[in-house]
Amino acid sequence: MKVNNQIINQLIEHSVFTANQLAIEYHYPDNLTHLLYLMIPAFILKYGMENECYILDSFRSIPIIIEDKQDMVNQAFYQSVPYLQGDHYLTYKMIVLKNYHNIGLMQLLDNLVHEFNHAINSMKQELKVLDHKVYVRTGLTSIIYDSKFFRVVGKEDNSILEEIINTKQTEMIIDIIHSFYQYDIQNREVVTTLFSIHNLISGSYRSNAYLLQSLVCQTLMNNKTFISTLEKLRFQGDIDDIGAWFDQITGKEGSYCQLVSLLQKTFSLQLDLLKQTGIKIFKVRKIKMLNQEAMAIVDLFDRNCNYR
Repeated sequence: MKVNNQIINQLIEHSVFTANQLAIEYHYPDNLTHLLYLMIPAFILKYGMENECYILDSFRSIPIIIEDKQDMVNQAFYQSVPYLQGDHYLTYKMIVLKNYHNIGLMQLLDNLVHEFNHAINSMKQELKVLDHKVYVRTGLTSIIYDSKFFRVVGKEDNSILEEIINTKQTEMIIDIIHSFYQYDIQNREVVTTLFSIHNLISGSYRSNAYLLQSLVCQTLMNNKTFISTLEKLRFQGDIDDIGAWFDQITGKEGSYCQLVSLLQKTFSLQLDLLKQTGIKIFKVRKIKMLNQEAMAIVDLFDRNCNYR
């Protein structure tokens, strides 16, 4: 959709009204509310005007919880917890900011966009009940609960690929927010926030979340066949056949599962390195080896795509 000053100002004014309502309902501080002024229209532009009501409902139904805790590794998270109402399984959703008081504007914006993007890509076909277990989908992956006491009993191991795709989309959405700076925005509070963001971004925005894994999959994230297909399937919740589709393009059965496993292993080794004292060279070598294997799969997919 081609946008102009009028469309941008209308979107922003509607979003300001919605964000102010949310601030009253959930007691949001001003700096968080002012970021919502820009986030809501950016999400609408990213996912299309036809999904405006869906996007607005997501922001209205998912509160942002500010915890007084410091955690530089896991600064924020999206959570959707199942419960039973009558004969139906439902979920209670929230976004938790664990590190709020001691981070800068861009990191706060990145955290919020990142977690809301997880949420918005998880709303459709969120729940699946199989063999007395409840599967709660977050993008490409699911957390598995027992259906009686709702204890976590497992987690699918493709969570790192979900984080990589979500990081890529976070960058895209923040670039949309930054693009508002070129328009003649009428709302002064929005202009002030935009000015602050503009002064902190040089060129396209780059997130530092899952940096190593994102670099390994950079070719995949820039592949038009992969990213356009995954975005559509993930948004709609049609994710069951992604592995078969990926393997068909690589021509190698099990290549999707292998890539997912390699990304998970490198991330786990990275976390181990953060905790480890003493000699680290063996784990560093292992990470390099796993990354090379993952990049070989990525390159194979990319070479076999006609549209990339």
